[in-house]
Amino acid sequence: MVIDWYKLLNHFHLGRAKLAEVAWYLIGFVYVQIYLLSLLSLNAINWFLAYYVNKNVSQSLVVLHYNVNLGVDLIGNVRDIYVIPTLGLAFIVINLLLLLNIYRRNRFLIHLLFGFSLLINLFLIASTISIYLINFR
Repeated sequence: MVIDWYKLLNHFHLGRAKLAEVAWYLIGFVYVQIYLLSLLSLNAINWFLAYYVNKNVSQSLVVLHYNVNLGVDLIGNVRDIYVIPTLGLAFIVINLLLLLNIYRRNRFLIHLLFGFSLLINLFLIASTISIYLINFR
C-alpha cells in the first residue's frame, strides 16, 4: 500500500481551513464570546489560586484531599495542585472541539456545553480554595 502524501497533506490543509472557518463563525456570536471570556477568566483565576498556594507552602508535601469521615486521604507534592486548573482547561478545549463538530444541529448544545464547562470550572475553583483552607487554616 502506497501512501499519497500530497493527497494526505491536501486533506489536512483543507480540514484545517474548514476548522478555522467554523471557529470564526462560532466566535461571531455574542453569547459564545461571553461564554469564552467568562470561561477563560475563571480558568485564569484558578491558575492564580494554584500559583498562590504553591508559592505560600513552606514544605514539599500538601494535603490534596480531605474527607469528613476519614480525614486526610490524599497527600501529594505541592506541584500536583496544578492538575486542577489543567483539568479545567482540558474541559474547555474538549467542549470547544465538540462544539465545532455539532454546532449546526442544535443551538441549545452550545449553551449546554459551555454551561457545563462553567459549572466544572466553578467546582474546580472551589476545590482549589478548599485545598488552600485545609493547608493554611
